[in-house]
Amino acid sequence: MNLLTNNLLRVQTAKGLTWMNLPALLAALGRDKVDSLPGLQRHQEDAFHVFLCYLAASVLARQGDNDPLQSEDYWRDGLRALAKGNDDAWSLVVEDLSRPAFMQPPLPKSDHGRLKLQAETPDELDLLPTAKNHDLKQARAFLPELDEWIYALVSLQTMSGYFGRGNPGISRMNSGFGNRPVVEIVHNRRIGHRWRDAVQRLFPHRTETLASPWGYDPTGLVLVWLREWDGKTGLDLKTLDPFYLEICRRVRLGYLNEDTIYGMCITTDQPRIAAKELKGRVGDAWLPIDLANKKGEAALTVGPTGITSELLRRILFHDSLKLTELHQPIPERPGDVWLLVSVLVRGQGTTDGFCEKWIPIPHAFRRRLFGPPERRQPLAALAKTAIEFAEQMQNRVLKPAVFAYLEGSPEKIQFDRDSAQDWWEKSQRRFNTLWSDDYFPWFWSVPEDFDEDAAQHEWIERLRNHAFDVLNETSEAMPAHSGRRWRSRTQAEGRFWGALYHYFPQLKENRHDTAAGL
Repeated sequence: MNLLTNNLLRVQTAKGLTWMNLPALLAALGRDKVDSLPGLQRHQEDAFHVFLCYLAASVLARQGDNDPLQSEDYWRDGLRALAKGNDDAWSLVVEDLSRPAFMQPPLPKSDHGRLKLQAETPDELDLLPTAKNHDLKQARAFLPELDEWIYALVSLQTMSGYFGRGNPGISRMNSGFGNRPVVEIVHNRRIGHRWRDAVQRLFPHRTETLASPWGYDPTGLVLVWLREWDGKTGLDLKTLDPFYLEICRRVRLGYLNEDTIYGMCITTDQPRIAAKELKGRVGDAWLPIDLANKKGEAALTVGPTGITSELLRRILFHDSLKLTELHQPIPERPGDVWLLVSVLVRGQGTTDGFCEKWIPIPHAFRRRLFGPPERRQPLAALAKTAIEFAEQMQNRVLKPAVFAYLEGSPEKIQFDRDSAQDWWEKSQRRFNTLWSDDYFPWFWSVPEDFDEDAAQHEWIERLRNHAFDVLNETSEAMPAHSGRRWRSRTQAEGRFWGALYHYFPQLKENRHDTAAGL
């Protein structure tokens, strides 16, 4: 089960399904021969992409190359060199626990007997806390392929946060209760194209990271699982390559019988990478640094509301975020691009769901968006104002109207009533979905020399239409005082229009113009 020589990975190509070893996969990615990886689940895709990119860039950097289009033998030699010739580091199962295995550190002899059964299926080993069967059903992979164990190991070891005592998280995350967003400008969504583009952009990022105060060693440790780990000591960044592939849990795979693998785990007292005080600011190319964090600069953490339009706006316009080469398009590459953001939103021992957004950026708009500051600034201001208008439409116009309807047209609205609040949250989510889906299509429609007032006016009209649709849906679907239904509806609409013209007087002027036939 050596990833360097055994074909353990299922790969879908134009010629059908085949099996490849890891060096062959890297060679096939370089030639864009890979359509998909059938064993890879969506929440694992970006973790494996990051893993393959750091791995390839580390090999190329050691060889003094920068072209990811290489042969299978080239990659095999390079991967073997990263492991100092030790193929155990690329073997899925190594029964001698004092030797490394793929993403599994050697353990001191005193710990061998303390290993406990962790997983009988790959999805039990994965980073998702599936005990409540929220996102994915638990232990459903009861007849797993070998690549499912590989993807589960990569997912667990490179994306995990803190999950109770003895289960620390990764270093590329702001605290154990944070998360690790993957943010990237993608030129081509085919897996090989995306990989090649990302690897090439990693080299300028590597130069910058090596010059940083962290003190990375360009010949330092890449495969962190090569070192024995007693669970009490962390590795200093100065011993690591800037593209280090980390592990965060002491996990080992073993054979239950000839055909069956199981996972074992032992707790640890300290994170493997001694960088807790850096709050995730360790130079990860995919992870923006949040300069507006109330507790000081830290790796970006996506909140429980998921990937909002406001977050996407901040990323596109670098608003209080420090970004990297991977957050910019390749200048000499024409065409449309996508902004990809994905993240598993986590709480304290829970998951709030895997989120992803692919925002297409038209070529014509791309030059304005990533151009000189004087060309970006009017767009940045318009984009921010549009978000503020959406919040105002929601909280100042729609919310009072919905509450007025739900409470049967009272003299004074009680915004703290639990029953009305629950229904309001549904209306709020609906409105948020409607305007968020419309936000970027509207934004891309803004002409080069736009009139700010006209652009804002068009956006406010869209918001008004979405808000009124939600109010109508509310009155149709939600409970109300039946004896006062029509009064409630009339009052709610009255509040809606009154607030609308109060907070958006430009629409009132438009109504007068229309009435006057102008």
